[in-house]
Formats: sequence, C-alpha cells, structure tokens
Amino acid sequence: MTAIPEEVLGLKVEVVRSLRRTAALHIVGSDLQVRVPQDLGDERVAAILQQKRPWIVSKVAELKRMPPQKTKELVSGESFPYLGRNYRLKVQDGHQVGVCLSGGYLQATIRPTEQGEQRQQRIQQYLDSWYKTRALERLTDKTNRYAEQIGVSPSGISVRNLKSRWGSCDSRGQLLFNWNIIKAPHAIADYVVVHELCHLVHPNHSKDFWALVGRFDPAYADHRDWLKISGRSLL
Repeated sequence: MTAIPEEVLGLKVEVVRSLRRTAALHIVGSDLQVRVPQDLGDERVAAILQQKRPWIVSKVAELKRMPPQKTKELVSGESFPYLGRNYRLKVQDGHQVGVCLSGGYLQATIRPTEQGEQRQQRIQQYLDSWYKTRALERLTDKTNRYAEQIGVSPSGISVRNLKSRWGSCDSRGQLLFNWNIIKAPHAIADYVVVHELCHLVHPNHSKDFWALVGRFDPAYADHRDWLKISGRSLL
C-alpha cells in the first residue's frame, strides 16, 4: 500500500477529508493542503499527488520568485494590517498592559521591567490576543448577518491560528475561521464567511455550491484569487 508522503518539494502535506465530491490541491504558506472526499483512500491520495506533481513544481517555483516576508521587529512605527487598512504600532511602557486601537495607532503597552527578548515576545503575545479577540467579534457579526440572508443557522463559531486554510465547516454545523483573515479587507473576510456558510447547504464544491456563493458574493472569484495571491502576507 502506498503511503501519503509527509512532504512534497519542501511543502508539508495536510490531507483534509470532507463530504466534498472531488479532490483539490491548495498551497497556503509552506503547506500543501489536499482536500479529498471522506472515503478516498491513502493510496488514491498519493496517486493524486503524483499526478499533480507538475502543477506543484510550477507553484513552488512561483513561491520562490516571491520576495521573502520581512520579519517584524515589533517596534514603534511598524505597520500592521486590520480589515484592509494598515496601522502603525506604538509601543509604550505602562501597567495597563495589552494592545488597543487608539488614535489611529495599534498601541501596545508593556511593563517597563520587560526588556529585550521578553519584551518582543510579550508584544507579539498581546498583538495575537488582540487580533484573535477582534476576529471573533467581527466574524461573528458577519456570520450572523449572512446566515440570516442565506437562511442557515451554524451551531457555533470559533477562531484559531490555522496554518493552511481560512475556514472550515464540519458536519455538526460548527464554523472555524483562521483569525488572520481579519487582517484582510472586509470583502475578503465576507467571502470566507459566505463560503463556509454555504457549506451548510452544500457540503461540497459543486456547481450548486458556487452558484449559491455567487448569489451573496458576486465577486467571489476575485476574492478567492486575492487570497491565493496575497493571503500569504496575512499569516
């Protein structure tokens, strides 16, 4: 029996099985996500990876041509995205620690005793916490609004720092979103919400599914392409 490789051309392979009817490959960051029907065996998944190798080679070449993302130094003046706008970071000492959006800045307050590497780690921790909280708030609002329009009722909403997808919908109707999507413009976040809500009607990527997505996001193809091209910068 042929085993599914852990990596292909340096990309970590993640197999996602669901009620979909067809197989699809997506590259997100340094992960190769293989989305397949629930009952598709490992041997067939391995065969798909072999068949799609030329496509993977071309995509890896594209990634290598892209300029590497600059590591954030987490200092005042650096820019951070939120709902499609960039906000400058302002780091200050204080005892009411955390991050807030104030006066057009992302204001990070750190205890004066925390310096060096510990200070950098704390700023990152506070930023991640702020993004996660805002994501749950805004994505919940968007989900409730579009759920009413589509006529569906998800059983729950949660956010997580996912490595290789922007959202998911399980068989119980639970929606899970990548909180990094809150950094993207409103229209992109809306597309992800609509996409997952439509899976409550069509648990696949059939023509009927995409037609339903198109009813509530007529520009979904552009938004999907935006994520393919620019999504890496959000992670």
